Amino acid sequence: MKFTIIAVVAAVACTVTANPTTIKRGCNVLGCLEALAPAIVSCGLALAEEGENPFEDVECFIDAAKDIAHPPKVCNGCL
Repeated sequence: MKFTIIAVVAAVACTVTANPTTIKRGCNVLGCLEALAPAIVSCGLALAEEGENPFEDVECFIDAAKDIAHPPKVCNGCL
């Protein structure tokens, strides 16, 4: 469970920060990270509890899935 949470957070973070063409496409990295903050926070809480609270794990997956399915508009050009 911990690995999956870390993998989801890492995948989102990598798509935002490791894209070398972000400046060319007008990516607002800080704005995108702020828009993704709810998923980052909920996954951080789930990770900190190390699987002790399955509700935090579910909330993390829901937030991450929502952001993957419907990325925030401020992330256009980043993802």
